Amino acid sequence: MRQWIVTALLLAASTICVVVASDQPKLNTSGATGRTPLKSASNPSKGEGGAQTSQTSQAIASKPTHHEHAAKQLTEALRVAYQRGDAKAFANTFTMDGEYLDAHGEVFHGRKRIAEDLAILFRASPESTIEIELTSTRSIGRNLIAADAVTHFKKSPESVAVPGKCHLICVREADSWLIASLHESLMEDEAWSHHGRVSQLEWLVGDWISEGQEAHVHFSCRWDESEHFLLRDFTIEVAGTRPLSGTQRIGYDPITQKLKFWTFDSAGGFSDGFVHGTGETWTLKSSGVTPDGQLARATNIWTRIDNNRMTSETTDHIVRGEQIHDDEKLTIVRKPHRTAEGAAAGDRRKN
Repeated sequence: MRQWIVTALLLAASTICVVVASDQPKLNTSGATGRTPLKSASNPSKGEGGAQTSQTSQAIASKPTHHEHAAKQLTEALRVAYQRGDAKAFANTFTMDGEYLDAHGEVFHGRKRIAEDLAILFRASPESTIEIELTSTRSIGRNLIAADAVTHFKKSPESVAVPGKCHLICVREADSWLIASLHESLMEDEAWSHHGRVSQLEWLVGDWISEGQEAHVHFSCRWDESEHFLLRDFTIEVAGTRPLSGTQRIGYDPITQKLKFWTFDSAGGFSDGFVHGTGETWTLKSSGVTPDGQLARATNIWTRIDNNRMTSETTDHIVRGEQIHDDEKLTIVRKPHRTAEGAAAGDRRKN
């Protein structure tokens, strides 16, 4: 039974290093408030004697067109609804049978479905924010506008912004402009590379400890040389058993577009899994193999308190086909930073 407890701790400990769900966010949009307005693509006219820079020509060049104004009003309405967590208001910017295609290719038809999807997102990520900067607008027919924008999404104030793009088709119905179709896509660039995605977990770099009644868990986390992966070394000590150590690698899986981890222990067992986040609470379902070839799985739920404290608890824990009782919630804390002077003083006291 104690070996089973060790296996359980391995599966649970593996989730300690996986902090943020990398589902890609829904609509990455925000209004134009506080941002530089769109400028006309045309330059001020020039005469034979040199450039004419009258205030009148500058005002004409910078004044938004009717189509730009309509597109800005719609994206501002999206931003305000998003910031308020108002799924109904968000959906009301679409036509009754409007289409919303998210960055993962999932399509939502009609206001009701769009509102239902956004309500789930707002409950899961109450601190998320959005921004948008229109890059072009153009007429594609009578009462039809096409617009393109660069977008940024943040799941929390501390997280790295996710860049993306969106394309809108807007239609005029009666006296109002509404969105008939909105398509999202990811923007792959240096600002959101593998390092950028994994850096959401960078606060884990350092040494951590949890000392419970039955077990002591210690781990240290660091970047690898490429800074594309976080590496974690851990040790688990359970009374009556031999201490178990292991390593873990955390990275971004471009196929699933999620953060993933791989864990290997000194006894020959291994596991992997993905993380799913909801605000400050995160759930990871891990599966693995024991050293003797038996399957094991567990669901770990942890809550981040601050940069130096978090809690972790394990449920749905099955080893060798048998259910194991849920573990008690553990508090994991960061070890105080030990300076060179402090280390030398400690060595002197030992001597």
